[in-house]
Parts: sequence; C-alpha cells; structure tokens
Amino acid sequence: MKAKIKLYTSSNCPACVTLKGRLEGLELTGYEEANVNVAANREDVVKLGFRGVPLLVRYDTDGQVVGSIIGSLGADSAYVDLFKT
Repeated sequence: MKAKIKLYTSSNCPACVTLKGRLEGLELTGYEEANVNVAANREDVVKLGFRGVPLLVRYDTDGQVVGSIIGSLGADSAYVDLFKT
C-alpha cells in the first residue's frame, strides 16, 4: 500500500469547503476525498475515534495513521507538515 492522505468530508459542510480551499491555496494536492455520507467512510472516521469533519488523515504504507488534523482552523504549517513525505 502506498502512503496516502485522506480528507473526510460531508455534503453541505462549510468547514469542509473552507479546508479544501486552504489546501488548494497552499498547493497541497494529492489527497483522496472521502464523503462520510457513504457508510464505509463514516465507519472509518468513527473507528479512528473522531465524530466530526473535516478530518485530514495521513496513513503510512501499512495503512496505519501517522497524523491527523480535525477541523479547518489549524495553522498552515500543520497542514504543510502533514503533507510532507
């Protein structure tokens, strides 16, 4: 499995739209978006111990979580650090 970043979102979520705009502005691309309106994605978020979105998660090559940020108000540097390989 390749290391990856997943952005968990939901439909009609203003904070999700804000975060996607911030990531675009920071030129942070290459993440997979997973809508929690899909049951499997919602279950993933709950298994991770979270209850809200947006949730940005970095997985290592074994599928283990190596970092995460919940919400859209984190410092730009936190998002940049999460995307570093």
